[in-house]
Amino acid sequence: MGLRDWYTERVFPWILERVGGPQSHALRARCVAGAQGDVLEIGLGTGQSLKSYGPKVRKLTVVEPSTGMHALARQRLDACPFETEAHQLGAEALPFDDETFDAVVCTWTLCSVQEPDAELSELHRVLKPGGRFHFLEHVRSDEPGVLRWQQRIDPLQRVFACGCTLTRDTEALIREAGFDYDSLEAIDCPDMPPPHPKLYPLILGIGRIHYD
Repeated sequence: MGLRDWYTERVFPWILERVGGPQSHALRARCVAGAQGDVLEIGLGTGQSLKSYGPKVRKLTVVEPSTGMHALARQRLDACPFETEAHQLGAEALPFDDETFDAVVCTWTLCSVQEPDAELSELHRVLKPGGRFHFLEHVRSDEPGVLRWQQRIDPLQRVFACGCTLTRDTEALIREAGFDYDSLEAIDCPDMPPPHPKLYPLILGIGRIHYD
């Protein structure tokens, strides 16, 4: 195992387990709590979202490409009170039929994927008509001064946070992928990671497939 793989699979999952505080954990819980039926979560990470799913989940299918993340999430998956199914892969080409899921969920995931357009297109494809897309993501800032700092720090952020970018306009990408917003909140969370919480403005929302 090379140094980069060692960091990605051994060190970074350990860091993610310890990042954030009560406010960010509460936001994640709000994001996933309303999901119900057959649910897909992409970018499961170490599984910190699992305890927040509500009693109306019938089955949870999770997608996560990292072996190290899966190792830490395994015990949490086994403790779920509903059926679970785990896949070690990315979400740019999902192995599921069209209109499979009642809900799809992602928390702090679209900032890191290499092909956000492809992954959002796949989420659109596998979501049932009338299904809900629950998301919590950090995005590029609307404040020019903060955006300049995001742009300065972004190259280091991508290295140390395994591809995570500070400057992605995820709100626009979700809309461009064919989703309308049932709800959308812009949130400043004081316990986001270093170097400063202002670098991580958040959006929390629910989307539905747009029909002309």
